[in-house]
Amino acid sequence: MTFSLPPRLRRGLAGWLLFTSLAVHVPIAVVAVSHSTVKDADFDNYYNIGTKPGRPYKDFPVEFPVAALVTFRALAPMAGNFERFCLILVLINFAADLAIAGLLAWGWGIPAAACYAFVMIPLVDLFFLRMDLWSTAFATFGVAAWFRERRNLAAMSFVAGAAYKLWPFAFLPLLLVPSPTRGRTPAIATAFAAGMVVLAGWLWVAGPSGLYQVLTFRGARGYEVESTVGGIWMLFDQSSLRLEMGAWRVGTTSGPISVLLFVLGVVPCLWIVWRGARVRRVGAGWAGGISTLLVMSALLSPQFACWLAPASGVAWVEKDRRTAVLIGLVIFFSNLLWKDFNALLHGLSRPLVILMARNLLLAFLAFDAARRVARAPLIEPTHRP
Repeated sequence: MTFSLPPRLRRGLAGWLLFTSLAVHVPIAVVAVSHSTVKDADFDNYYNIGTKPGRPYKDFPVEFPVAALVTFRALAPMAGNFERFCLILVLINFAADLAIAGLLAWGWGIPAAACYAFVMIPLVDLFFLRMDLWSTAFATFGVAAWFRERRNLAAMSFVAGAAYKLWPFAFLPLLLVPSPTRGRTPAIATAFAAGMVVLAGWLWVAGPSGLYQVLTFRGARGYEVESTVGGIWMLFDQSSLRLEMGAWRVGTTSGPISVLLFVLGVVPCLWIVWRGARVRRVGAGWAGGISTLLVMSALLSPQFACWLAPASGVAWVEKDRRTAVLIGLVIFFSNLLWKDFNALLHGLSRPLVILMARNLLLAFLAFDAARRVARAPLIEPTHRP
């Protein structure tokens, strides 16, 4: 026997969960506004990029793509001081958070938005004090637009998101999936044209070294302590622990190795995203692809967990409950790790165990989602509203 709630009651519960979860986000955002006036390593870096004299990428290194640079260079002078700059960033982040919930509701209904808003709660305070919600909003816009058969809009959204952080490029394979109502060529051409515009602007500002700085995290020569390799290194040898290029790192790597790890992550990521769309498991494809990218990265900051959060809502609506729950657990353990970060830097056993558990969860999410989409049969596209 199976038990199922009536559809009307399910919709009512989803609406209640969405409202109450977003109601929790609001006071957290208010607290984040007050905390934004306190010196923070990431906000310091953003403000420094926005105000430092000289030519970015040339006179000083920048680890962000060109749209993030332009945003910081525009907002910092407009704000006038560090405190107002931080306030503006928190408000933009809160708007992006609401936008992601709205986009999920547009694409997949209130249950998807509710699931997203709920799983975000443990770590949303950190997300409000970083910039990852911006690229996540563009990525969500693109996937939702693709699902609603607005493929040109999706193409532009993916490129716009990648202009803030590179990872939304992982969704470009969605444009290769056959459509029952539209050809693939116009959307691919739109993505190519938009990408060339962004690349040309980036090369004009930064030259070829700009992309290399982003891929190598400003030329960092160590593994971030929360990354897969960095976490294992922390278990056996913490003598090389140091603050380098804005992050705590351990061990020794190089720019070419960071690029190689990126390539080794992005190739399976692109296939998993594409395959997930072809078998109508968009949420699993999103979760598996981005998890693979994160597992292979030399930098794995806790705020990157928000890249996965919208996929939980999509997976839940697609009845892929395990993927949704695993994403929630990754965010929850990332929260535990972030709150215990100072103890991690001192090499205490408790945060090291949490770090290993989070990374194992992330690796299992990548493996399980890839296995699910690989085993699912291909489904011919049908019209979607």
